[in-house]
Amino acid sequence: MHGNKVSFMAKNQRSDESILNLATSKRRSLRTTVPSFIMDQFELKPGDSLRWKIDGDKITVEFNKKD
Repeated sequence: MHGNKVSFMAKNQRSDESILNLATSKRRSLRTTVPSFIMDQFELKPGDSLRWKIDGDKITVEFNKKD
């Protein structure tokens, strides 16, 4: 698998935003969605994986295509 990087900023120029929601009522984790223009541009499909990288106040998302 080859990792690809996508950087997200707090607000997108395309006005596409994802809302964070509770993943479950019993956990502190949050769930979000990948905007459709990102899915289309990088041809993301169910089963592809995301890895979150933190660098100061920036978050980078790397994705790996499912083999």
